[in-house]
Amino acid sequence: MGRPSGQGQTPGFAPAAAIQFESSPSFRRPTFEKVLQQYSEAVRAIIMEAILEYLSQKSHSNGGVAFAKSQFPTAISFGYLYLPTIIAVFYSMLWNWIDLDVKRLEPWFQLSRPQGADMADSLLLHYPFDFVAFASWKALRRRHWAVVFAGTAMMLIFWGVTPLVSSVFARSSIVIEKNATAATTASLLPLHDQSPSLNTDFMMTAYGITWLGQAMPAWVAGQGALEQFAVEGGQVSEFVNQTWTAETTMYGTSLICEMAVTRNVSGGFSYSNEKGCTTTPGAINLNPSSQYGGLYIGYYLDQHSDYSLSGCGCPSIENSHLFLALWGQSWNKHPEANVTAYFCKPTYWTQKVKATLTVPSMNVSEVSPLEGKLDLSDDTFNRSAFEYNIGTGAQPVSQRADISETTVVINQVANLAGLGFNYTTTNMVGFALGLSRLKPSEYTEPHNLVSSFENAHKLLHALAIRQLMKPDTRGVGARPSIVSGKAIAITVVRPLTIIVEIFLGLVVVLTLALLVSSRARPSQLYKDPASLTDIISMMEKPRNLDVSVSGKSCGRRTKHSLVRGKIASLEATMTNPKLRLDSSVDHRSSTLDQTAEDSCIIRVPQKILLVRPFEMSTTVATIFILLLFLVLATAIVLKSYTDKHQGLPLPSDNPLVNQFVLNYVPIIFATFLEPFWLLLNRLLCVLQPFEELRQGNAKASRSLDLRYTSLPPQLVFWRAFRAGHYTLSAVCMIGLSANLLAVSLSGFFEPTVISIEQAVDLTRRYNPVFSHVNSRYNVWDYEYVAKANFSNEAVLPPWTASHIYFVPIALDTRDDVKGVERFQVRTQGFGIRARCERSKFNDTALITGQQKSFFIEKVTHRRKRVLCGGLDTPGGGQNNSNAALEVFAQLQPVDFAHTNPAMNTNEFVDANATDDERLACNSVLVAGFLRANVTVTLNETKTDNPNMSGPSIQSINSLSSLWIECRATLVSAPYEVVVDPLGHVQRHRATGPENEDPTSFFSAGTTMDSFLTTATSILSSGADTRPYWHNDTYVDTWFAYYIKQLSNSTAFVDPAQPVPNFAHVAPYVGDVIVRLFAIVLSLNKDWLTEADVASKQPGTMLISSQRVFVSRPMFAITVVLVTLNIVVAAAYWVRRPKKMLPEMPYTIASIMTMTEASEISSEVENKEKWGSDWRFGYGRFVGTDGRPHVGIERRPFVIPLET
Repeated sequence: MGRPSGQGQTPGFAPAAAIQFESSPSFRRPTFEKVLQQYSEAVRAIIMEAILEYLSQKSHSNGGVAFAKSQFPTAISFGYLYLPTIIAVFYSMLWNWIDLDVKRLEPWFQLSRPQGADMADSLLLHYPFDFVAFASWKALRRRHWAVVFAGTAMMLIFWGVTPLVSSVFARSSIVIEKNATAATTASLLPLHDQSPSLNTDFMMTAYGITWLGQAMPAWVAGQGALEQFAVEGGQVSEFVNQTWTAETTMYGTSLICEMAVTRNVSGGFSYSNEKGCTTTPGAINLNPSSQYGGLYIGYYLDQHSDYSLSGCGCPSIENSHLFLALWGQSWNKHPEANVTAYFCKPTYWTQKVKATLTVPSMNVSEVSPLEGKLDLSDDTFNRSAFEYNIGTGAQPVSQRADISETTVVINQVANLAGLGFNYTTTNMVGFALGLSRLKPSEYTEPHNLVSSFENAHKLLHALAIRQLMKPDTRGVGARPSIVSGKAIAITVVRPLTIIVEIFLGLVVVLTLALLVSSRARPSQLYKDPASLTDIISMMEKPRNLDVSVSGKSCGRRTKHSLVRGKIASLEATMTNPKLRLDSSVDHRSSTLDQTAEDSCIIRVPQKILLVRPFEMSTTVATIFILLLFLVLATAIVLKSYTDKHQGLPLPSDNPLVNQFVLNYVPIIFATFLEPFWLLLNRLLCVLQPFEELRQGNAKASRSLDLRYTSLPPQLVFWRAFRAGHYTLSAVCMIGLSANLLAVSLSGFFEPTVISIEQAVDLTRRYNPVFSHVNSRYNVWDYEYVAKANFSNEAVLPPWTASHIYFVPIALDTRDDVKGVERFQVRTQGFGIRARCERSKFNDTALITGQQKSFFIEKVTHRRKRVLCGGLDTPGGGQNNSNAALEVFAQLQPVDFAHTNPAMNTNEFVDANATDDERLACNSVLVAGFLRANVTVTLNETKTDNPNMSGPSIQSINSLSSLWIECRATLVSAPYEVVVDPLGHVQRHRATGPENEDPTSFFSAGTTMDSFLTTATSILSSGADTRPYWHNDTYVDTWFAYYIKQLSNSTAFVDPAQPVPNFAHVAPYVGDVIVRLFAIVLSLNKDWLTEADVASKQPGTMLISSQRVFVSRPMFAITVVLVTLNIVVAAAYWVRRPKKMLPEMPYTIASIMTMTEASEISSEVENKEKWGSDWRFGYGRFVGTDGRPHVGIERRPFVIPLET
């Protein structure tokens, strides 16, 4: 093949040491060095360290760096879940660029040394294509410190900072405290206002606490009541289960008791304190079935009380605060029995305490004294009014109020019967026994008796103090306080922070070392050797080189042995630095290995062994793609499993271990995936020009001038895309996506506190079958339960919802199971449906005579019409032209022979009524709302004592009324019920239709009719006390009180308003009936038949536990990215470059080999003269030395290889 003459000449060669310049050109510094000159990487690392340390210290002092009640805003969640990883990823990308430049330019730095460099340690270097860890190790052995510094820093960032920084921030539930200022917001009423304000409502609250499981109300502790305060700024919005702690005043009481001297007297015993007080209350005659009994005898005499010290021998004012506590066996059974008797005098005190209260309920959780107790003066607290209330059950001065505030005797008989006491007693005795819950015989012990009454006294005093507190909006007495609570916090894991800071500190040191070492080294480069053209332009063939690396086809080890000790240098000229080779031997090295030289093939054989990188082999492709499929399958399986099985348990109880496993381990996959994609990318970048040249017709712009290797592979995307190298651009993007994959994997696992369901076998104590339907409770108990729930929002009894009662299940908890929050079980639920309609009554009969009756038109029952009526004794109230009355009663069959309203009770009810007639009437509950002008007698006053008369009615005029009759129908359905460990219903849902045949829920001898009759009788008896006409909005019946509470209005009972509209009031009437029915069933669970002891009921325990879930968005991102990895990986190996090179062009030596004896070596000097139609190829050609070669040459002097 012809070739133009005169080409291929080269200038003479001189050793590097002999070259002298009078002036030096302006040499170009590498890109990485320019970056480092600004100390930017060290500054960035220091800034990251400072931020981490600041956040760590803030987390340590404040308990976290951000707080929320349950969920963080999206911005904050992004900030701690993904932003640290994103910053670390971008930082690693920048360092990847620096690392690439350092490794790529290291051979040229070595060649720029004044004495030159060993060819093996310069021309044959290929650091960019070595695994990052191996490259640093090789550089350390060669003492190439810049590569050591950059590579080590890169490893610290790649496998230390990037994966660990995602684990530094943790989400946890913590208790934190915040300093604040508190001020008093309520104080005791003035003394003269206390007596009118202290009604008996506080004793109703005491009943709920004593017998119904009601929690202590706000500001009340076991030992007393607290002066109220508030924290400036109120609640902290980020806290849950919040508490306030501050100094405040506690009001309390104690008893000073002395044993009474007991003497036998006629008719009983006398009791004396030997200080002028001797009382003889008479015999304590109890129910014949009672063995023990007791009395609380206060000082004050009232029409509501049977005993008092002032009326029984202790009249002096010195005794006005005494009470007598008695306990003994019943006199009527044991007349000679000893009685334990104590005279007690209450003392009242205040004490400075530090109190902790839960917010917003303000329930007291902890109290600790700060000072001693101080006597509470009589000028501050009206002790007489308080003791009058608890001793008599009434106020010293009668005040108009609702029934809940004027009830005198709080009936506790049924509750006491459950403790073995079968008698009616005073309020204080009931409270003392209910709070202590001892056996009857144990109260004969003096200590037990005194402590029981002291506990009752303390409770009632604390509730009374709370009732007498008056809001004070001034907020006086500012003082320090602490607000604490639970919050979901973003915390900084200190051990991991220290590790990351150490890594960043090492990066700073390595960065500065790299900067110093790079600045100290000479550089003969005037341009970036980023393309084949740039590298070829700096080569010059030596004429005096006996053994050259050029043109040799040798193994890597052989070639290293061949050139070991030979010197190469990069020598500067005024136009272009030239790479020169020196055949002289470096005497520091060993002599040449002649065998190695002889092993190289000088001439090109007919059959050339072509190679391709091992990383592009089918074996690597198979392993890599299978690994990606394994990762994809693992992600899908984890997501499916966690969704199906309520997450995974935490790996450990140690937060550090959890952070490592859940954050570091997933992201480490991405940090290994990225270097592998970088390697594949670099291989494709370096081979892409040769892939173009292989075709034998490549433009210089698409081959020799491509500058892919000078940028990090992720940033080659745009250049490759513009050049039409779409596979390379796809690989660039997928390599870049490895950083996004690192972000997604850092938040892949999501620890969340949930309720875990665990199957459990519970014991079924009762069957859903009713028998023995008779109430053992007094009718008042139902009203007290309802009152506590309606007004004080006390919880309902176990297994009771607002309208349904559920057959109870025994909640058997295991000792080895902790954190049980709720139980979920299926059981039968019972309730009633109240069908209410408007009715017409005989109003005239109601307003005349002493016995006030009312009649209803005949009720149809079983095709018979029955005359039903009601009997009540409404009393007079205040003289007023406008008065109101509320009636609630169960109907009775009426005696047809007697229609006179003056009849008595026995005459009113038809004694000869059949069972059907009784059922017809008894199944109806009637509610009445009346308005009238009422005149009453003035010489009598209203009293709540049923044994005493009240004012009589003289006349009633202008009567208007609304009558509502309601019929109850039993309904039942299966339910799934969720209850707390005490059985209180949290939620419920029906799992089946209502039973259409409720008779199946009754045993033999019990019918649904008798069941409903008993239930409605209990409802009406308890809900309707003796009603009174009233000219205000205070009510005297529980029924009217419930209507007020449920409607949150006084309109239905206001005499100034017209009779209520049926459509407005009827729903509330029905709601009262339905709610009371559920309470009746809850207090009479013994109406149900007992189940077999071995009967089991499957259920579920709901246990609070922190579980690990797979984040839905991070799962989606991970699946998409891994899938794209698989697709691009498959495309990469399908479209990989063919085998076309005898050796890979990783080194300067390999590029020299490919251009040896080629015209390009000389033509590149005048590149600007290249024609636009010039084409280049890779293949066989005859060199300027007349020998055959394989390498790069211009067309038409090259024949492409057959590949």
